[in-house]
Amino acid sequence: SVPPGWAHAGRVDPGHPVQLTFALRQRGTARLTRLVEAVSDPQSPRYGNGRIPEALDPRGLGGDLTPVCLPGQYLSLEQVRDLVQPSPATLMTVLKWLQGHGVEDCWSVTTLDFLECHLPASTAERLLPGAEFHRYVQGQLSLVRSPLPYTVPAELAKHLDFVGGMHRFPTERKAVSRAGARKDPQLARALFHLGVTPAVLRQRYNMTGGDVGLLPNNSQACAQFLEQYFHQADLAEFMQLFGSGFAHRTQVDRVVGHQGHGKAGLEASLDVEYIMSTGANVSTWVFSNAGRHESQEPFLAWLLLLSNMSALPWVHSVSYGDDEDSLSYAYMERVNTEFMKAAARGLTILFASGDDGAGCRREHSGNHTFRPSFPASSPYVTTVGGTSFKNP
Repeated sequence: SVPPGWAHAGRVDPGHPVQLTFALRQRGTARLTRLVEAVSDPQSPRYGNGRIPEALDPRGLGGDLTPVCLPGQYLSLEQVRDLVQPSPATLMTVLKWLQGHGVEDCWSVTTLDFLECHLPASTAERLLPGAEFHRYVQGQLSLVRSPLPYTVPAELAKHLDFVGGMHRFPTERKAVSRAGARKDPQLARALFHLGVTPAVLRQRYNMTGGDVGLLPNNSQACAQFLEQYFHQADLAEFMQLFGSGFAHRTQVDRVVGHQGHGKAGLEASLDVEYIMSTGANVSTWVFSNAGRHESQEPFLAWLLLLSNMSALPWVHSVSYGDDEDSLSYAYMERVNTEFMKAAARGLTILFASGDDGAGCRREHSGNHTFRPSFPASSPYVTTVGGTSFKNP
């Protein structure tokens, strides 16, 4: 269904270009699950001992069973590829299907389990019977999506998990309203304070000036979506104002993706400034997934980056979520597998629990319902709640 705030602007022309992401069925997911459990559970004898058990060694799929000793007991991206890459039959079947419809402009990722293709809308509708591509607008944003479900030929069903770029609309963070907020403007002026600054957070969580990153291999990243950008100059000024009590950095080390030159976004600025204040003096990357193509899904674009980069920061912080009941089971299962791939590489992914707290919401009928947020509900990520203070 079309979320509130999006207006229908008609069906796109047959030749309008769309960008679709084909999630190819993976192999070795059961073995991947066992591996992640072995290296993640403190009660496991394999936790932290630097050795992947032979039975879980991805090279055991076809060759050398020599036990693998890795720094931090994790897999490389190439080893993850050897574990989960689709079967030759899957690759051949999907490629033949696409080429049979004249789809040639495609690229894959290192793990070979995603294909991203550019094609005309009319071709996409022939590939995926039932789909119709329409334009939707919200302010300055314009998206192309199908309001109708798609199908795939029966012979393709066992080779594909889902096709991205079809239905999902971008989610937005809702403003947090304070319960019982005072309305008296004079009292508000008398109680004025700066709010939850880095100094307040660090004090409340018992962090001293010495609680900063000291090891050279410490690294972290945050992901931005939907034309949200930050400015280096804003970050430097923020640290000058609020970072005097702890060692810190004033610049991010790398921006992956398109970094716009327009006005900085509030969400992007807050994410970068506060991860670099709490994870102070730690090398920080920013993944900028603007979703500039009208049919691109920025969250999927970020997942593809994780499957295509050999060297990544160890910790990723993401403020993104959808209601679980708006997503298909197949989609969530596949995203969970992507998080397992990251965990097998030693990556920690943090998701915000959402501005609505635990997920209890009041419906129009007056009844309360529990609507969990995904990916925060995934068992393969760490979910972080908000910090709310009265008069910090």
